[in-house]
Amino acid sequence: MMELINNLDLLKTAFNAAPNGIAVLKSLYTTKNKIEDFSVLLFNDYFINWINNEDYKEKRFSKVFSKIGGNTILEKCIETAETGITSHFEQCYDDERGNHWLKFTTVMQDELLVVTMEDITEKKHAENELNNVLIEAEKQKRLYNSIINGTPDLVYVFDLDYKFTYANKALLTMWGKSAEEAIGRGLIENGYEDWHAEMHEKEIDTVVAEKKAIRGTVSFPHAELGRRIYDYIFVPVFNEKGEVELVVGTTRDITESKQAEEKLQQSESRFRKMIHQTPAPTLVLKGDDLIIEQINKQMLQMIGRGEEIIGMRLIDVLPELEGQYVWEKVLKVYNEGIPFDQSEVLVPHNRTGELKNYYYNLTYRPLIEEGQITGMIQVAVEVTEQVEARQKMEKSENRFRALVNASSDLVYRMDADWMVMQSLEGGGRLSGTGGHSVNWLDKFVHPSDLEQAVHLISKSIVEKSIFEMEHRIIKEDDSVRWVFSRVVPILDEKEKIVEWFGAASDITSQKELQNVIAESEEKFRQLADLVPQIIWTAQPDGFVDYFNSRWYEYTDLNEHEFGDSSWVPALHPDDVYDVLRTWYQSVNAGSSYQMEFRLKNGISKEYHWFLSKALPIRDKEGIITNWFGTCTDIHEQKSITEKLEILVADRTKELQRSNDDLQQFAHVASHDLKEPVRKIKTFVSRLEDHLENQLDESTTRYVERIHVAADRMFTMIDGVLAYSKINADSQKATIVDLNEVIKSIETDLEISLQRTGGNIYYQGLPVIEGASVLLYQLFYNLINNSIKFAKENVPPLITINAKEQIEGGRRTAVITVEDNGIGFDLDQTGRIFETFTRLNSKDRYEGTGLGLSLCKKIAERHGGNITATGIADKGAVFSITLPFEQREKDI
Repeated sequence: MMELINNLDLLKTAFNAAPNGIAVLKSLYTTKNKIEDFSVLLFNDYFINWINNEDYKEKRFSKVFSKIGGNTILEKCIETAETGITSHFEQCYDDERGNHWLKFTTVMQDELLVVTMEDITEKKHAENELNNVLIEAEKQKRLYNSIINGTPDLVYVFDLDYKFTYANKALLTMWGKSAEEAIGRGLIENGYEDWHAEMHEKEIDTVVAEKKAIRGTVSFPHAELGRRIYDYIFVPVFNEKGEVELVVGTTRDITESKQAEEKLQQSESRFRKMIHQTPAPTLVLKGDDLIIEQINKQMLQMIGRGEEIIGMRLIDVLPELEGQYVWEKVLKVYNEGIPFDQSEVLVPHNRTGELKNYYYNLTYRPLIEEGQITGMIQVAVEVTEQVEARQKMEKSENRFRALVNASSDLVYRMDADWMVMQSLEGGGRLSGTGGHSVNWLDKFVHPSDLEQAVHLISKSIVEKSIFEMEHRIIKEDDSVRWVFSRVVPILDEKEKIVEWFGAASDITSQKELQNVIAESEEKFRQLADLVPQIIWTAQPDGFVDYFNSRWYEYTDLNEHEFGDSSWVPALHPDDVYDVLRTWYQSVNAGSSYQMEFRLKNGISKEYHWFLSKALPIRDKEGIITNWFGTCTDIHEQKSITEKLEILVADRTKELQRSNDDLQQFAHVASHDLKEPVRKIKTFVSRLEDHLENQLDESTTRYVERIHVAADRMFTMIDGVLAYSKINADSQKATIVDLNEVIKSIETDLEISLQRTGGNIYYQGLPVIEGASVLLYQLFYNLINNSIKFAKENVPPLITINAKEQIEGGRRTAVITVEDNGIGFDLDQTGRIFETFTRLNSKDRYEGTGLGLSLCKKIAERHGGNITATGIADKGAVFSITLPFEQREKDI
């Protein structure tokens, strides 16, 4: 017994320690058997603290919750109580501290309603903050439009029918058209020659079919500037289904750079001798087999090899390049002599013993000797970190990133020593003036970044290399912006820098968003480390990419290891298969995950039971962006549950034995008790005969009371015998017409009905499966009670109705027996079906107190139930629920 008490204390402690509110409620009914409210039976400590009142028991639920819109909550609770369907909903309310949000879950458990409440105010506030970020993103979209229309690059958008759906200001100016004249028209209609239009249409088809960008160069005469060379790129824009719906293009005049490139070509033979002096990873390939002839240390370090690879074929050193896009370009440069320049090329290869994805800015040039291609030069600058960082940012940019990343804000030329900026074009938010600017660096670069800028500029001048830097600028209105500057040196045939060509892009919004993301992630980790549970997150494909500190404290595992290999070894071997199968089923289905499993404590080496739950986090299009999960230690609760299950099983066996003994005793006692009662009545009758005419009035009254008591004893013994047999005697299920059952009862109670002037009204009662004898006894007891408990001088009126409903997936008949008798108080509803319960004086109303108990047992044996409602002096209503079909043929 002490163990059971201790277990109950543990359950109570767990109940009160729950992080959410838990309430247990009992339904309150109207006179028409409709739920109108609930009586509070039990609150845990969370609820008690929340309402700030320990005097809550037996109070109405609607009163307790009136301060937060209790009517709405009450309606949801009534709906669950009536339908049995679990409900989840949220409720908002305001108080002196501000706006609050609560999440409720209502569950029916037997005849009781269990309500859990969770405070989700912080979650709602986080959602609001996210909406504000989205609004800010829309603002950025408008700013991007301003950028695109301020760039000298030609920016445009095609639909899949080759029609222009967008053209920026620079393109419209070149055409000499307005947007209304150009938009919606094709290439030829906007002045392109037939060969030019046909070429671009084929390229658009290729972008749509292959779902990747195309870059090219085209040359044609300009009306004023003579023959010009243009570099262009077509980029696909995808819809939410991953289909190409538009093609974005940008075109840039690269005539000057191409002319400089031709000069550069002439000096490449000498440049090869300086390969080891360049800071960029560079190698020289020779011959049809593309043998590595020269390679600098930067390239060796990048691919993780030594000088032993000199003299080897490049494809033997990096065999994984076979069939890749980058290898196709290598062969094309060597075979056709066409230079190749491309940024951020994806190259999967084995650099550290494992095949991974890397990104490079690549430059390939053919080596031409005496008019023949003898080899090629490769320069590769790794930009993997920059690309991966930008890809994270691009999750919130979608279609506009293609437009923004394809253009620059500011394009300029500078003299060799960086003192004079010439031909300033565009500018947008970066500059308010154009033309010729002397000593512009002090004005353009923020003082805090100037020292680093001067150092990098000096380094680029000495090494004749590309200058790249993120830095701040001060605008004319004294506002500060972040920009990314990239400046390329232009060399003459003597390898002397003649000028610089540069571009600067405004990256202020990206910087701000990076800071916001970094701050949000840091706050999340700080909060997660304060929670006593294990918190984890996963990528959309199920790869676990974060644990809070509780995980490492429990498992004693090494930090910064993620994925299946980081958590599967901590599982109990018997649980691994089921956990992995269930987790990836949830990942593939996009549904919530819940699983109980055992985890090893890294210090004690003992296994504890944990409950793990996870939910998918979706964006506004419904796409899963990541998973959020928890692991809660339930080892103590699990142990308690197992002990309780064993205890309940033992108690059930004991109760079964006790019931069998009591049933046997009831049979024996019922038969044995009848004999002495019969003798009492016999000898009292003989005594009356013997003393005939000698008994005075008082003695006669005593003898009559003996007869009444003996008759009541007979009735009581018969009632006990019937009650004990109700579970012992098996009955065969047959088809029973309840109309015929009521008709038979009406005949059997004909004398009682005539004596009281009573009437029974019924029609259209259902035909169901059941035990005919037991169903007769059920309705006989109810109708006989209605006659017995009729009001004085008021004829009993008994009305029987029926309806059909679906309950638990089964067709069920609901039969109501309603009378106009003396009724009973609502607070007696819970006692009326208890054995030997009498609500009225036994001297005024006959009975044993077993009739309604028998009715309850009969209904339950048929897989149904019976309930009652009543009002004193207004009558009673009994509601019997019986299935149309029995699952078992023996009842």
